Amino acid sequence: MNVKDSLARRIGNRVRGIRKQAGLTLKQLAEASGLTPGTLSKIENGLTKPSITTLQMIANSLKVDIGYLFKIEGEKRYVISRKGIRKVSYSERGSTGKPTYKVELLSEGMENPFMEPIIATLLARKDEDFNAIAHGGQELMYVLEGKVELTLGEKKFILKKGDAAYFDGDLPHKGISLSKKPARSLNVHLIPGTRVGSFETTD
Repeated sequence: MNVKDSLARRIGNRVRGIRKQAGLTLKQLAEASGLTPGTLSKIENGLTKPSITTLQMIANSLKVDIGYLFKIEGEKRYVISRKGIRKVSYSERGSTGKPTYKVELLSEGMENPFMEPIIATLLARKDEDFNAIAHGGQELMYVLEGKVELTLGEKKFILKKGDAAYFDGDLPHKGISLSKKPARSLNVHLIPGTRVGSFETTD
């Protein structure tokens, strides 16, 4: 069996498995995707290698990401993050050269992640110490401890324990701690449909 046939078989098996888990018949999936039952049958049996457009139609109908259809059985699909043994990094931004965030990675080792959750300890206490940053996608910030001054564009907000902010990543943003002890927050960076890169950090 050549590489193309192997890929077609893998995709077909994945489509069939997801369809059955969803409790759908070939006819029902055909109606949902706009494809014919015959075409879907050929795909599931590895008799044809579908185009990306066709796979996207199937993925949308099955409510899964298209990348999931290419995964190899047995690939690791989860990560367990243990307190005290997570990778910790420190980011350095601004003129002082001092770390502004302590970052604990919560998803290290996850294959093809679509979000990057971290626990951030805000070490900066002076607004002028570093500049706001911007990135693609969106971000959620949930304050776990302390008080945070969050800058979003031209506006500033005071967030306390239990408060949250959800914002577009391309909006310049930064946070400083207003507490006696450094504030801590859970931050989740999300780029839909795209593999998430790492924060710019130094160990």
